Amino acid sequence: MNDLNLLAKQLKIQGAKNLPGVEAHQTMLPKGRTIPVDYLNNIDKYKQSAVFAILFQEEESIHLLLTQRHQYDGKHSGQISFPGGKKEIFDDNLLITAYRETHEEVGIEAENIHLISTLSPLYIPVSNFFVQPYLGYLKTMPSLNLNTREVKSIIKFPIKELNNPDIIKTANIEASSGLFLDVPAYHIGENKIWGATAMMLNEIAFLIKSIAV
Repeated sequence: MNDLNLLAKQLKIQGAKNLPGVEAHQTMLPKGRTIPVDYLNNIDKYKQSAVFAILFQEEESIHLLLTQRHQYDGKHSGQISFPGGKKEIFDDNLLITAYRETHEEVGIEAENIHLISTLSPLYIPVSNFFVQPYLGYLKTMPSLNLNTREVKSIIKFPIKELNNPDIIKTANIEASSGLFLDVPAYHIGENKIWGATAMMLNEIAFLIKSIAV
């Protein structure tokens, strides 16, 4: 499917029916790890954040937009993620956080991002963040204005690749603890996408499985 407006409508319907949530997230966990279906009910005193998975048309294909972080002394150094960030006290809700942080990181105005669906939230223990992802789309891709302090580069890839089982492979990743872990990851070009972002990607993959993308 190369009609972004039609895909957005179908994803909105799919997202409203029943999000796969933990079922999709579980697939991208390291071998031997599990997460209970109700695990979000058992966490407290976490930090809140929100991200936007943004679809856009490029030539004949529909793509997703991701960002790569700079290397820094922190839990998510150098990782690939969706635009987004921490909820501030002046944000009335997490959707506003997602719009604001996306604008701050890549320069896309809130009015240009059309909300499709709320995706399943997840918790990142290593940084104590509760993350609320949203799925949206752009009717046209504006000129991007990267916050070079936070964003090293932009990564774009066609969403039809999410249905390609060959791009999910085990990767040996250095975790923030300094230990190396074997984790399932999306291999897109030279990029390895793992952890929370891979879990969110996998939920999107679940949603589009029944749609001819």
